[in-house]
Amino acid sequence: MGAEQDMGERGQVRALNKMIDEVKVQAARAVRDAGYNVKIAEIKRGIRVRYAAPGRLRAEAVASGRPIPLINYGARETSKGVSVNVKSGRKLIPGAFIATMPSGHKGVFVREADAKHRKMVNARKPGWHALPIRELFGPSVPDGLANDAVERTLRQLIVDRYPVLLEREVRWLQRRKPGR
Repeated sequence: MGAEQDMGERGQVRALNKMIDEVKVQAARAVRDAGYNVKIAEIKRGIRVRYAAPGRLRAEAVASGRPIPLINYGARETSKGVSVNVKSGRKLIPGAFIATMPSGHKGVFVREADAKHRKMVNARKPGWHALPIRELFGPSVPDGLANDAVERTLRQLIVDRYPVLLEREVRWLQRRKPGR
């Protein structure tokens, strides 16, 4: 009985770990399909996975992260501002502009209401600049995962796939020779 129980627990651990990997991939796709126009790799980066282990039959996928810069949402500069595709179609942000900072960071910015024009010298070229400016951000990865359609998709995935994965892993362990 001990060996069978151990095999069942190992099968559960393996099935849970494979399931959580599938959940991460499908979560990223579901967020993208829900209308959040950001790269899947950016979404996956915001999902941390904690795997199951013998004695701890629980796998977790936790979304965290700050709001994603609007530049990652397909930003395009126009004569009237910046156009972005965040959730439900392309929207114009009047007066916004795309700029690359001296550090190399590129983003969508707007001037603050109290911005004052000042003459500045940049790379030995004088010019007028209105500072301060602030960067604009879109929804974060946790916001995308909190979408009802995404939650329903992930729940259905778990209900459909976990029993199949568990059965497959237990059968694989039974076919394996003991001691390997």
